[in-house]
Amino acid sequence: MKKKLAACLLVLVLAVMPGVSVVSGADTGMDFGSADMPGDGADTDRVVDNEQSFLQEPAGDSGQADGEIDQEEGNQAGENEGDQQSGDVFVPGQEGTGSESGMYGPDETETFYGESEESDELLTSGEEEELFTEGVEEFSDAEELELFSSGAAANASAAGITSCKGYSAGQVRVTVKIPTLVKSKDKYYYLFQVNPNTNKLSKKVTKVRKPEGDNASVTFKLNTSGHPEYVMSKYALAAKTKSGSSLSSYTRISGTSYVSSPEKAAADTSAYAVPASKKGLQTTNISQLTETKSKTAFINLPVSILMTDNAERVTYTYNGKTYNFNKIGGYTQLVRQCNQKGIQVTMQILLDWSSSTKSLTASGSQGPRSSYYAWNTANAASRQKMEALFSFISELFGSSDCYVSNWILGNEVNTYSVWNYPGNMSKTQYVANYSETFRCLYNAVRGKKASSKVFICLDHYWNHTGQGYAARDMMDSFAKKVNSLQPGVNWNLAYHAYPFPLTDPRFWSGNNSNYLTNNSNSTVISLNNLSVLTNYVKKNYGSKTRVILSEQGFTSTKGQDTQAAALALGYYIAACNPMIDAFIIRSYQDESHEVAQGLAMGIKGKKAFKVFVNMDSSKTLTYTNSYLKKQVGSKWTAKVPGYNKKRLYSMYRVV
Repeated sequence: MKKKLAACLLVLVLAVMPGVSVVSGADTGMDFGSADMPGDGADTDRVVDNEQSFLQEPAGDSGQADGEIDQEEGNQAGENEGDQQSGDVFVPGQEGTGSESGMYGPDETETFYGESEESDELLTSGEEEELFTEGVEEFSDAEELELFSSGAAANASAAGITSCKGYSAGQVRVTVKIPTLVKSKDKYYYLFQVNPNTNKLSKKVTKVRKPEGDNASVTFKLNTSGHPEYVMSKYALAAKTKSGSSLSSYTRISGTSYVSSPEKAAADTSAYAVPASKKGLQTTNISQLTETKSKTAFINLPVSILMTDNAERVTYTYNGKTYNFNKIGGYTQLVRQCNQKGIQVTMQILLDWSSSTKSLTASGSQGPRSSYYAWNTANAASRQKMEALFSFISELFGSSDCYVSNWILGNEVNTYSVWNYPGNMSKTQYVANYSETFRCLYNAVRGKKASSKVFICLDHYWNHTGQGYAARDMMDSFAKKVNSLQPGVNWNLAYHAYPFPLTDPRFWSGNNSNYLTNNSNSTVISLNNLSVLTNYVKKNYGSKTRVILSEQGFTSTKGQDTQAAALALGYYIAACNPMIDAFIIRSYQDESHEVAQGLAMGIKGKKAFKVFVNMDSSKTLTYTNSYLKKQVGSKWTAKVPGYNKKRLYSMYRVV
């Protein structure tokens, strides 16, 4: 009778516990596709929640056991774009690089579900503040005490994360397999955020009652509404191994994982905005964009502007902490105008130096000749602020009437001493730093607007190290590292295929041919050997890795006819290359400080202006042919791989 009464009390407790579902598997029967959405069928799991039930399986799955559904999710991880986890094998004790899978079989006895809770405390190891208030914790009788306080030792190899990904609009799911019941002080397993650098527990997210028996599975469903950090965090499973409620009372019992496929958690699943042609202009002036009939606007966004203290400053809460950022109304107005006119928007985030950005920089001090800086991902507070800022701008520019399609992180990051100053870092540290920053931006913007593309920016020094790291080496090192952090990141490349040298726009001339070869060992890649770059990217990373020529320019110091011919030929080469999505001119008008260096790259008031305005129209050759024949030769089309007249005035891309 006593055992029956205790069992009834336990069922009653579970029935009223918010956010927990207990299910026994043995007892229950340029176009971007939309994220997978749950079906409209009836719930197959009993979910008790004060606000709403998040778990709705796709229609047609209602007859499956819940353990089978979760196992199928784990096995299919990686089959969708941006989720390539199916080949990973969990190694006990190995720290997570993405989700761990492949360790456990399909014979789980129980699957338990936990909902996200409101818990905003952020503690560091050793702090003795109360982490959160426990629910029902005391064991009801000796039999229950024996059940939950026995089992395998609590250590980092006791369980394995099999899936950690965006699941549907507003939801992230984390699934963990536990082969053997883990010994602890209470009845629960806990999902924690972990410090990305140390993998130590940092903040409790939610908990779920322990399944009874071995080969169990627990799935946590996190509602990202009001919690943008959920799509950006790194997670692990933990158990309570000491009395008390401080952070030190918990032990991590699984590997760690970031959230893959963040785009599946995005509310906005609209298609990628493919412009009418590849022609673009760097400017913050809408009149210049319309005057030149540009199809893409390139906008630089210095971080210091977001930190400006003026009437546009607003508060923003991220992971339980409140920050102050600027709404930058001039920028949002420009982006809205572009969206309304069908002009694609590309935005480059640049961490400049100011008193308000100093703590965000990796160096913490100004570089001797640095314009922009690497982000501080090592310090927990600085990293959280960076994540908050990325989340803020993803919301600022992620609505249906004010959105950015392409995000570029930094400028020419291989030439780090000038354009992405990291202070004293080794190459390995630098690549890791940039990859971590990139991953944070990637999850922030794609977690809001699914079709957003994120780009690494490199200069034309393909295999040359005199200015920093070679572009090719930086790209390959970054690709390897970011994939180890979070498998399935679909990164893209913003490349600067300037003439070599910059002072001579005649890239077709054959001058300096020893630096510009038609193979992947070329020292420099400019427009005349651009196919070397795109062939390399396609071969090694696939055609879904898109390339934009985000900063181009040709000086008129060799004559306006030469500049006009260079502009036309360069654009035609890009227009006929199916891997290239944009050809963006950086200078509407000359800049005095550049003219002093022999670089008059502006087009205003020059012959190149009419060429630029009309080079992507059906009458393009009327405006360009005379310059091309005179400067390049009568057989200039031979210098345009894949030449086809129609491609000059349309968007030719193959994904």
